[in-house]
Formats: sequence, structure tokens, C-alpha cells
Amino acid sequence: MSDNNYQKYIQPAYFVGLAMMAIGLTLSPFLMSLAQFWLAGIWVIDGIVNKDFKEKWCRFKRNWIAWLLASLYLLHVVGLIYTSDFQYAFKDLRVKLPLLILPFVLSSMKPLEKKQFDLLLNIYVLSVFVATWFSFAHYLRHDYQDVREISHFISHIRFCLQIVFCIFITGYYLFKRQSKWWERLLEIALIVWFCVQIYIFESLSGYVALCASAFVTLYYIFVKSKFGQRWHWAVVTLLLCILAFGGLKFYNLLSPLVKTETVDFASLPKRTVQGNLYWHDTVYHTVEDGRYLGLYNCEKELRETWPLRSSLDFDGKTQNGESLKATLMRYLTSKGLHKDAEGVMALTEQDVKNIEQGVANYNNWLHPGVRARISSTLFEYNLYKMSNNPNGGSLSQRIEYTRASFYLIKKHPVFGVGTGDIPSAYQQAYKDLNSPLSQEFRHKAHNQYLSIMVGFGIVGLLLFIAVLLLPFCSQKRHRTYLYTIFLCIILLSMLPEDTIETQAGVSFFAFFNALFLLSFPTNEQPEN
Repeated sequence: MSDNNYQKYIQPAYFVGLAMMAIGLTLSPFLMSLAQFWLAGIWVIDGIVNKDFKEKWCRFKRNWIAWLLASLYLLHVVGLIYTSDFQYAFKDLRVKLPLLILPFVLSSMKPLEKKQFDLLLNIYVLSVFVATWFSFAHYLRHDYQDVREISHFISHIRFCLQIVFCIFITGYYLFKRQSKWWERLLEIALIVWFCVQIYIFESLSGYVALCASAFVTLYYIFVKSKFGQRWHWAVVTLLLCILAFGGLKFYNLLSPLVKTETVDFASLPKRTVQGNLYWHDTVYHTVEDGRYLGLYNCEKELRETWPLRSSLDFDGKTQNGESLKATLMRYLTSKGLHKDAEGVMALTEQDVKNIEQGVANYNNWLHPGVRARISSTLFEYNLYKMSNNPNGGSLSQRIEYTRASFYLIKKHPVFGVGTGDIPSAYQQAYKDLNSPLSQEFRHKAHNQYLSIMVGFGIVGLLLFIAVLLLPFCSQKRHRTYLYTIFLCIILLSMLPEDTIETQAGVSFFAFFNALFLLSFPTNEQPEN
């Protein structure tokens, strides 16, 4: 077969590699890895067939954005100079290969055509849609202890962020292209479906990314449109009003959760209706949803009355493995009931079922979603303040991670600890700080900006910020709507997570960064 016959297959094969990557981001870590080798192989075959390896290198060399994106990987290579744990360092370099491969390949291959670009994004949305059905089926079976476990293939936080991205990709095509009425109806249904998934996961990161992306969308709809340019100040005022309204709604949601009930501790009743003694905790004042957990406790009556309502052992576990006694006491408090015989008998059958399943807060069951997530986070933080025990709590553990991170940054401010020494440096930091974290919870920062500073100091952080913001800020043609949404989601995702420290996170970041910046269709007009 002649070279000309090979050439007509190269671009379709290249697109297949990109599609494999798009599908693998949510459905298959193996496919993510395979796609990178596939793309590298197509790049080599293309160079052999067209005899243009030198031209490919020149395309990459002339593209400063490609160099900038690849420099993040080179930073990790430079970090080998002053590292001691090469086993971890080489493992880290292997995970982060997409930071090098994707900018190099996409910048030196022919850019996608508009139809190919649109099809690739639609394939990605479809793959996320399929992944949500796996998680939703798990959710319906209710065979999990934490709703975050229903994310089958990747971390629930990264999955939620990809769902948010798909909401706005779908919305973009809904308004941009001419479609039949039934196609528009399907796109609207898909957006609603994705929003329901975010609601199910109760992910604060997902909620924040959704709200931030919605605000970016409003900006593009109004300020970037002819209407917005003509009525600039009116549009800005409208956006500020929407922001203020959202802030007010959030305040109204938050205030009942932080306002503590007024209690006269000196006049608390000493006995229950049945004449047994109450125990009132007037020292630690643990609070949940504004109510004191330690008041009106009569364990004797709880132990005697609970078997009348349920077959589960009072001293045993709930169906999700939590302490039944603690769950019952929290649930009674959340309903405003005393923790005595009358309180247990006042529970409905649904309440008993909730407690058996491990639901500890009636209000969180009644109002799932944002309120439930905030309530759980506040309760966790209050316990951490009272007991100084961060183990098992997402927020409290992150506080310890941050404390250890700043300790390391202070010790190695300029160049950090190096590529391979990050895990061992954290372990030593926890020892030096006498952290109450158990060994099993002594992890890295869970904040990408802090992770970069710990590994590579202020020098690394400045380069990292340049990689994130310089392409967007320097050239108007890169400020497309979809890239702006992607960048917004990525910037926010790096606050609660080490986004590029895992295969799924680094692949998502590197793939779409390279796609929007280096392979944007030549016949597509960006939104300016």
C-alpha cells in the first residue's frame, strides 16, 4: 500500500484516539492510558508516512502555549535533581505523562475540523451520561454507606465536576446549533438529568462549580451579546442583583444552621416524665443544626424503649455501619425530641427506618442537597473544635493537611521538597506537628496549589499559575465560552482536591487544556 493510501486513514485514526481519551475520562482508566499510546503511535506513523518529523518538531517548537503546557511536566523532571525517593518520583512522572504527551501531539498534528470537534465533545457528554447511569443504578440499590461511593470509575468529586462541565457543553450546543424540536427536548432533558445527579451526590465542589459556571454563562449571554454591549451598566447591575439574591438565599439557608437555641442551663429539668434522671452535658456544648446534642439524655429509657420500635441492637450498628446509639441520639435531637422513652415512642415508622439505615439527622433527610451537605460539614467542624480529633471527617482532615502543607512550605519556600519526597515530607511534618491524625489518614494536601508549593516552592507555583492563566489572558481567541467554563471548573477543583495527582484528574486537565488551546477548529470562530 502506498504512502498516499496510508495518509487518508491517519486523521480518522487520530480522531479515534481522541475519542478513546474522551470516553476513558469517566468510564475506563485503562482506555485513558491506551488512548495516549494510540495517539503517540499515530503521531509516529504520520511522521513516517509524510516524512515530516522535522516539521512536526517545528510546529511544537513554534507554539509557545504547547511549550508552556509541557513545562509543567518538565518542572517535575527538574524536581528529580533534589529528590531522594526515586521510586515515588518515577511513579508520579508516569501518572503525569498526559501533561507532556497531549500538548506535544495535539500541537504538532493537524487541528480538528469543526464537525470533528463537535462530535468529540458529544462523545464525551455521552460517555459521562453512561457513567451516571452506573452511579444511579447503584444509588437505587442503596447498597452503600456513603453516597459518594456510587461513583464507579473515578473520584466522586472529579465525576461531579465533569457532570457540571457536560451541563454547560449541552447547553452551549442547545443554543448554538439549529436542531429539531425533539433534539432540543432531549438536550433539555439531559441537562435536567445531569443536574439531578449533582443533587444526588451532595457535592459542595459540584454545587460551587455549577453556580460559578452559571454566572460565567450569564456574563457571556448578556455582556458579550449586542444587547449587553448596548446596555452595559444595566446588565452589570442585573448580574450584581442576581449575585446578591444568591448570597441572600445562601444566608437564609445557613443562618438556621449556625444560630444556637437559647437555653437556661440552670433550670433544665432533672427527671424525665417517667421519673428517671436526665444527664445534661453542660461542658462541651456540641451543637447540630442549632440544637445542643448533650441535653435531655436518659440512656436507661433509650435502651429499654428502643427494642419496642426496632429489632436492631441498641449497642450495635446501623445498616451502614455507624453506632446505632449515637445515630438515634442525633436523630432525636434533630427532631426536637428528648432522648428518653417519650422521644423514642414519638418517632414515626419512617423515622425508625431512617435510623436503622444510618440517617443521623432528620432535617438532612427531609431537605437533602445543599442544606444537608452544609449541615454535615458544620457538625463535623464543631466536633473537631470540641475534641481536636480530625479522624474520619472530610473537613477536619483537610485542616490538618493544610497545616502540614504550610509547615513544609515554610521549611522549603523557594524550590520545595522535590518530585519524589512529597509523601515522606508530609509524614515527617505530621510527626513534627504532633498531629492527632491517625496514620491511615495522613495524606497530602488535597489542594493542588498547596501541593505544587510543597513540591516545587514559590517558583513552581508561579509556573503553575502561568500554565493555568497565561493562555487565557494573553490571547483573545482563547477566551471561548467552553474553554472559559472548563478553566473555571479546573481552578475551583484545585481548591479541595489534588486534581493533577491522579490519572483521572491529570488526564481531564491535560486533555481539554490541549484540546481547546492547541486543536481548536481552524474554521470555528471563537466568541469574542
